[in-house]
Amino acid sequence: MPSGNRGPRFAALFAFVVCIGASGCGFLPLSKMSFVGTEILEAAHKPAAVDSAFEGCGEAGSQPDYALNRLKNRVDEGKFLPTAWKVIARLPWPRRVGYRFRNQWTTGETREVKGFEGAAVEVEGHLAGYKLELPEPPNCYSTGARQKDYHLWLSEHANDTQRNSIVVELTPRVRVSHSGWDEDRLAALVSTQRQVRIRGWLMLDQMHPENVGRNRTTLWEVHPIMQLDWRSSRGKWISLDSLSPSSDTLRTTER
Repeated sequence: MPSGNRGPRFAALFAFVVCIGASGCGFLPLSKMSFVGTEILEAAHKPAAVDSAFEGCGEAGSQPDYALNRLKNRVDEGKFLPTAWKVIARLPWPRRVGYRFRNQWTTGETREVKGFEGAAVEVEGHLAGYKLELPEPPNCYSTGARQKDYHLWLSEHANDTQRNSIVVELTPRVRVSHSGWDEDRLAALVSTQRQVRIRGWLMLDQMHPENVGRNRTTLWEVHPIMQLDWRSSRGKWISLDSLSPSSDTLRTTER
């Protein structure tokens, strides 16, 4: 392959190989970071995750990073704190944790992440897209759609791009209790660009630094999502479980 055609994927793969060979080198994505507005997250109660086995996959999932998997597999509710989209999008993280498993982090890196991670947050925005993911470690690399995560891209403004979005995720262990969280309703959220309200757990996913600036603005995620609502044309918040936003669009058109 000519070197001019290799592109960002080759660069990310090369960096990953180099990082594996050089113990603890990490990966340094470029992004805007700010401590403005983070005080409420630092002071928030951060309960230990209550995680769950699911259809033969244990609480800790599969290798390599069991500590990260346990955070992704939590199923507990929390006292969700209203948090501005921009605060999460610019929340700091240690630059060198990219591609490094949590048992490789320094004490300082762990402390810096734990200052925010595990806060129960409520954030509003618009869906810039969604995707059923490939088999992943927290779900024991299961191949069935029922055992996979949905990645959602939450942007601050309507009709924005995934590049300017925060990744928020629907996990199998939570989704099993929400029959309305299906692809038809997710597609309706994207097509109507209704404002959505996400409630879930703040978490740093250090395994995707190559995507910062490409299809996400930060490594911080809301993962898992515990509640998902959308705002109707009359300004009322409606659970996605109870009604699809496409129904609201039909009623608006008929008036």
